[in-house]
Amino acid sequence: MKIFWRCSISQTLVWAATILVSIATPLLSAQQTSGISDPTVRVERNAYRALFRQNLLYQRLADEAEASHNPKPYLKRLVQDRFQLSDDDYASLCRLSIAYQKEIDPIHKQIIEAIRKFQARFPSGVVDPGMNAEPPQELTTLQQQEDTVTLRYRDLLRNSMREEAFQKFKTRLLEMLGKQF
Repeated sequence: MKIFWRCSISQTLVWAATILVSIATPLLSAQQTSGISDPTVRVERNAYRALFRQNLLYQRLADEAEASHNPKPYLKRLVQDRFQLSDDDYASLCRLSIAYQKEIDPIHKQIIEAIRKFQARFPSGVVDPGMNAEPPQELTTLQQQEDTVTLRYRDLLRNSMREEAFQKFKTRLLEMLGKQF
């Protein structure tokens, strides 16, 4: 618990957004009709989503440790070593992780606001008979936007790597992170 309270504001926001998006997922699954229905694509999408976020988080943690005069160099290379990436491939992953987060942040803010508005309709947490408890269509649209961004960044990563290296990387990614989804 101490580690959580030592987190910077940016880390806390990343954690909060991750938690809120995970809360929104059950709401979306009840309404999602035109989203990704193929389980394999969903697992892959979620694995890349987690990869981009985790890589960025490890980089931020390493930077903060370095700034606090308590360097932890293993954090800088953790993802690279875990997925056996070359220096160039890892540099591409880092660049894309930063760009991905910048593009996803506004979508997450909209998701948080939509959830806040939806929950405000039920201040006591109870849905009275006759009330419409369907999640707003806006959440489905935002989820589809996030899916599109995630898959686009997966493709950008793929295009930045040799095909053989990407296939090995993808296999390791799905073995490590795909099990969670």
